[in-house]
Amino acid sequence: MMLAAIEGATFYAVLIPLAILVFWFGNQRLQRQYGKRNSAPRGRRSTSKLKEDPQFSAMVGRMVQRGLVTPIAEAPAGPVLMRGVLAAADGTLGGTPGRECVWQNRSDASRDAAVAAEYVSLADQTGRVTIENLGLAEVIAPEDKIGPHRAYRALLLGDEVEVVARFSPERFGEDPDPTRLVYGTLGADGNLYVRVCRRDPVPELPRSAPAARDDLPAVQPSSETTTP
Repeated sequence: MMLAAIEGATFYAVLIPLAILVFWFGNQRLQRQYGKRNSAPRGRRSTSKLKEDPQFSAMVGRMVQRGLVTPIAEAPAGPVLMRGVLAAADGTLGGTPGRECVWQNRSDASRDAAVAAEYVSLADQTGRVTIENLGLAEVIAPEDKIGPHRAYRALLLGDEVEVVARFSPERFGEDPDPTRLVYGTLGADGNLYVRVCRRDPVPELPRSAPAARDDLPAVQPSSETTTP
């Protein structure tokens, strides 16, 4: 009988640590999965979702082909094509004052290699709208060659752009001038298409001005106009 008691105690001595170990591994795995979900951009789990989303891609094609621009102050909730000027940002990547870079990527790099401001303001003659998730956008912009094997694309404050995205109305501001009010956001779900329509010449930076980042050149884009 004593032998049976000893065997039973041995069994529980092995079982309890094993159960604790299984629980610990399961908990660690759950936390890793939760951390990955939380680290993904808001409203989007993959930086390549736009390419994998045929519905949004088809919507972009239809709206660009039709060319019907929605004024910001009159925009309803849902998919829109807006045209305006990149007017302000919560932070920039450097460049000529007033024409700072707000998005930049190598021409041959994937979209998830881009760097961008978190929030950028688009303005037209009727009002303003906030662009979110610009770092995830499909961007068509002038190319700037830096040597024979390197080229970059950028978005600058002051660029006139077309944006296709889903609009979420939410009015901000108390200014009596309605053109200075913010009427909502674009791209909160991470689906965003931006094309540069016009870029005025950018004054050159003084030679002493630093580049925006060590691994990216100072932004001095051309004034060419791109087409889809």
